[in-house]
Amino acid sequence: MNIEQIQQRILEAEQLQIIGNNSQLKSTASNTLDMSPYAGFIGYHPDELVMTVKAGTRITEIESILKHKNQILPFTVQNNDSATIGGAYSIGSPELRDAVLGVKVIDGQGQILTFGGQVMKNVAGYDVSRLLVGSKGRLVAVCEISFRVLPKAYANTVKTTIAANIDSPSQVRERIEYGLKKVFDPKGIFL
Repeated sequence: MNIEQIQQRILEAEQLQIIGNNSQLKSTASNTLDMSPYAGFIGYHPDELVMTVKAGTRITEIESILKHKNQILPFTVQNNDSATIGGAYSIGSPELRDAVLGVKVIDGQGQILTFGGQVMKNVAGYDVSRLLVGSKGRLVAVCEISFRVLPKAYANTVKTTIAANIDSPSQVRERIEYGLKKVFDPKGIFL
């Protein structure tokens, strides 16, 4: 499957339900668009901590590639064995939203749209690629996702530091507030 076939399928249908590998709706009905065949790696730049993949790419495949470079995903996904990056994106989480750098999508009129990019500071204006996280495929068909990854050593250091120094959820808030006040004086803390 390629992006032009997805585009054509969207143009032919009045209404589509997007499904993938982890979907409860395995169906052959004419009103579904199965994104699981649209899988694969588009680009991976380990030195720049950036990866771009197609929406049907399984999380386990991504983690396998990252493991060879001692890197990890900055977000977690439930049901990791069959989950895809497109499914994780459509369900959404704050960690994934923070990791997304850009997306290529197809809207309901069949237009291929690109938002964001492959660099950390690429957004001028409203960040649509992060807005779409958690939209459950209701607004667009997500085809490609660019996201940042983390060095494994850094992530392990952060986890160990937090686990060793914090006993309760209230201490988490206190440490965050203390850390923020060391950098700047915040006007409010959002929980």
